[in-house]
Amino acid sequence: MTKRTVALAVLVPLGVFLLAASQVWVSGRTTDAVLGSATLGVTGTQATPAAVALGLVVGAALLALLTGGRAIRRIAGIVQALAAAGAVALVVPVLGDPSAVIGRRAAEVAGRTGSLGASGNLSVWAWTALAALMVLLGSSLAGAWSARRWDGLSARFDRFQPDQPDSRGARRSAWDELSEGHDPTHDASPRTPGSST
Repeated sequence: MTKRTVALAVLVPLGVFLLAASQVWVSGRTTDAVLGSATLGVTGTQATPAAVALGLVVGAALLALLTGGRAIRRIAGIVQALAAAGAVALVVPVLGDPSAVIGRRAAEVAGRTGSLGASGNLSVWAWTALAALMVLLGSSLAGAWSARRWDGLSARFDRFQPDQPDSRGARRSAWDELSEGHDPTHDASPRTPGSST
């Protein structure tokens, strides 16, 4: 996969996940002496704030993957895949027990700790978030694997370029020229009178 393909394959599901996280994932009802019979909704950000944070880590790791050198790409690829896997691991329990999510949110609203008895239903956004994270995990793994064969930002940053030899075959650097009083940035070609500068 090329850099552009990996960038698109990671950014699109990451964007979908972050959009889905801002929507209501679980809605339900609770009956409590303080709250009464209340209907509550819990967004993805409220249900799993750590998963959203890990999504941002994936984005930061992608930037390092696309711009870093070989060693940085290896580390960024591993971090990106682990962050995506961690986000999946945090979202799955929410989908497994939506009533517990509503119960915890009801306790927060009532100013208590723990959880209150409640019933909850999942919205399509919760499933969309999980699907986006699964795609994100797959593309992160593929990107980490593909990045091993990428070049850096430019060959001039990756390869050593030796100084050019002089007329005797000796290597001369710009520093040598400056030491002898010559400006290596100055055009040494003779100018004729009346020529434009």
